[in-house]
Amino acid sequence: MSDVVARRGRLGDVVVAECVRCVMDSSAANLALDERGICTFCRRWDALVESGEVEVSDEQLRRQRAALLARVRDAGRGRRYDCVVGLSGGADSCYALHLAVSEGLRPLVVHVDNGWNSELAVMNIEALLRALDVDLYTVLIRWEQFRDLQLAFLRSDVVDLEMPSDHAIIAGTMRTALKFGIRYVLSGDNHSTETSLPPNWNHRKLDLTNLRAIHDAYTSTPLTTFPMLSSVERYVRQRQVEWLPFLSRYPYIKSAAIAELTARYGYRTYVGKHGESIITRFYQGYILPTKFGIDKRRLHLSRLICSGQLSREEALAELERPHYDPAQMQIDREFVIKKFGITEGEFNEIMARPGRPHEDFASDERIFEAWRAVRSVARRATSALKRSTDGEALARG
Repeated sequence: MSDVVARRGRLGDVVVAECVRCVMDSSAANLALDERGICTFCRRWDALVESGEVEVSDEQLRRQRAALLARVRDAGRGRRYDCVVGLSGGADSCYALHLAVSEGLRPLVVHVDNGWNSELAVMNIEALLRALDVDLYTVLIRWEQFRDLQLAFLRSDVVDLEMPSDHAIIAGTMRTALKFGIRYVLSGDNHSTETSLPPNWNHRKLDLTNLRAIHDAYTSTPLTTFPMLSSVERYVRQRQVEWLPFLSRYPYIKSAAIAELTARYGYRTYVGKHGESIITRFYQGYILPTKFGIDKRRLHLSRLICSGQLSREEALAELERPHYDPAQMQIDREFVIKKFGITEGEFNEIMARPGRPHEDFASDERIFEAWRAVRSVARRATSALKRSTDGEALARG
């Protein structure tokens, strides 16, 4: 591909550069193409392959998986549960739960209910819980509290309307694990279908200062049932609760996983990567592309291209299709407006306004970066001390 240059097209009045290998384009602020026309995100994948994080042999995966399972079993010995598995009703979390039980683990299933579950998500959750006979702990957020928080994000014109949901999932899951004394959370995160979002597509989920600032600017509804967690607390608690990327220890092919879930549990699939949530489906399929010019399908499809699950031609064909059925989009639009309790006029006004950076509101970014710097220095010092100690021990013989 060294003699191929990046294709250029037009999005409105903006010249768009597009990767020649995947389908990421310059709607991502941090996209940079090399001399071959290959983008930042593809090069990150190549670095993961080179480091051995992905595309390892079956035997290497088996060893990694065995080590992970041994850690979980040892930590849970003598306890009712040895791990937490978060369950949204989507394919990744459902398959993670299926694998955990298949491996003989004893998970406590945690579901964070923010009031936006689709009917399919509820059906999938109930089907797996019934078939696998596992316990469910639901973190329930009072609707009026979550509605006013998410509505504040909508009215603020910032890009990450999903930040309240993602924050609640992380915080709610961690606090449940702490409550039950469970050391490990097995996540549906995986290298095959997911990667870090461009900085202009979302915001750091645990920026609690930013979340509170946006909340306080638009509503006075108290967040008494909304689980909160700061970035620093998340890292401090790492010794008590650790997230393990469970699906990354398996040869995860999403189409095969969905087929197995369907055959075993009657799993019902949905449109989009996170279509199990009505607001996520509408946000990714309508709000992001209409207001911000962002098509998140590009990132999801690109990771499938890199992991060999999809061709670039198939991805381009998918991008030519609507995000989801126009009739369903209109149903979702009416539902979202009504559920938020706003008028059609206000929603149209919000959609017509330009986006606004999260940085217009208070943030704990400086504190977080300082904390990361301190942790980095501490890790290097610990590593150097260990090498020195090992060297002295070797010299003494």
